[in-house]
Amino acid sequence: MVVLGRINYRWYALCIMTEEQKYVYEWIDDLPTFVPDWSKELPAMYQSLNASWFENALPPLSETFVCEFQDMPRESAGIYIGANHAKQLSRNGVTVRVGIRINSKLQCLKDHVKIALLHEMIHVRGFTHNAGEADFQAVIAALWKAGAYHKLL
Repeated sequence: MVVLGRINYRWYALCIMTEEQKYVYEWIDDLPTFVPDWSKELPAMYQSLNASWFENALPPLSETFVCEFQDMPRESAGIYIGANHAKQLSRNGVTVRVGIRINSKLQCLKDHVKIALLHEMIHVRGFTHNAGEADFQAVIAALWKAGAYHKLL
């Protein structure tokens, strides 16, 4: 159950829904949810995608390059923190590690995790939105054409 401040989100959501939406919400809420063991699954997914779609050109996971879930203050699916940004964020004896963070809210949506991870891995490869949106989109198009998003979208 999610609590927004002192408001119970489920109660609030049910108050503003139509009767039909309430029935669907309650039905979905009662469905069992499978959450993989992400401590093993996320690193395996990263390694598999790196091998399949990036020719193992991305850094291996290590103490200095991570791929992990992170609570995020916004609805971002994920973020890649490069070396320069990690250095800027590190302070007070806390070292921010280079790597990929995936929004913790996606953990029960395995396909969404994979899509977000592919997106962030493109950033690791050196493509950014700011430096060249066309280049970034071309990489996504190439991955799409090659089958990286098969059965995900």
